[in-house]
Amino acid sequence: MAVKYCAMCNAEPVTRRRMGGEALAEGELCPVCYAPTCRYHLTTVRWRWRSSGEADAALVCKACKNSYAHRNWDTFNRDWIT
Repeated sequence: MAVKYCAMCNAEPVTRRRMGGEALAEGELCPVCYAPTCRYHLTTVRWRWRSSGEADAALVCKACKNSYAHRNWDTFNRDWIT
């Protein structure tokens, strides 16, 4: 899903100029903080579902991953791997 802007790129003007439109075309909303994020600022986090034991993954923004905010996302159903 394409996003119109990236919240992290807007905070860093040098990065915004370096990244092209293709990063925005591959961007998504972060499922943790709901900020629009370009593909360059998305990173993968992995977890195991408690009910089935199956591993799964999602893309979240680097700010949520670096601050470990993703670990508070649905803690009742997920055991975090990364």
